[in-house]
Amino acid sequence: MVSVKELDRNELLFSLPMELRESLAARLEPLSLSDGQIFREIGARSADVIFPLSCIVSMDYVLKDSFSAEFLIVGSEGVIGLESLFDQRPGPVRMVALQGGTALRIDKDELRRRFLDVQAIQQSVFQYTFSQIRLMAQTITCNCRHRLDQRMCRWILSVQDRSPSRVIKITHEMMSHFLGVRREAVTNTVGRLQRDGMVEYSRGYLTVLNRDMLESEACECYQAGLEVVSLRRMNGQYPRRSCEQATLETTCWNRSTPVMRRR
Repeated sequence: MVSVKELDRNELLFSLPMELRESLAARLEPLSLSDGQIFREIGARSADVIFPLSCIVSMDYVLKDSFSAEFLIVGSEGVIGLESLFDQRPGPVRMVALQGGTALRIDKDELRRRFLDVQAIQQSVFQYTFSQIRLMAQTITCNCRHRLDQRMCRWILSVQDRSPSRVIKITHEMMSHFLGVRREAVTNTVGRLQRDGMVEYSRGYLTVLNRDMLESEACECYQAGLEVVSLRRMNGQYPRRSCEQATLETTCWNRSTPVMRRR
């Protein structure tokens, strides 16, 4: 059991009626994930549905030859494991804690019972699922169409939007898996971004130095992703919150207005 205040740190849970949140708090359990932890491997059955609080999760699709690529990033704005409410079969999806932190988990059967009975949960799940489909479609098209440097700028911004820090703990090897490219290509692209003064990379830590430049270099898909989230909030009447630790150098996924892409 956790306090209702803890539920407020996840946007989906925060949007639910207070009475329902109090009821869910009795069933939710805290979960801690470390940086880079693979907490769900391919072929594993989902026992829980997870609501991130401070962690950031990469969801990767893995082929039979072990090639993998990221298709979604999920932070405190979302939820992981909703597919288990409808399909019990394991799939070729690996879930990695891109940034360690805390989360809340609930047994999938418990949430499924509530989903079938409570309209407020149904509405939240449908709104969120539709937005995730839009984001996945955007990612697929982006991977086929845009240059690696544009995609990397978009990826860096998307991760930082879910974190109050300018620093991302990430290796070139991990980034190559997430972006679905060779490690050498990642090294060359990060080197170029560093030479241009956008980021600094040292010993597994990537620091954002200039968000304005990253946004100007990112493909149109970054702004499109922000618009998808804004539309979901508008349709689902999600509350908007500010990031308590945000500074002039950082941004937060819970921004009140979308950032216009600079040309």
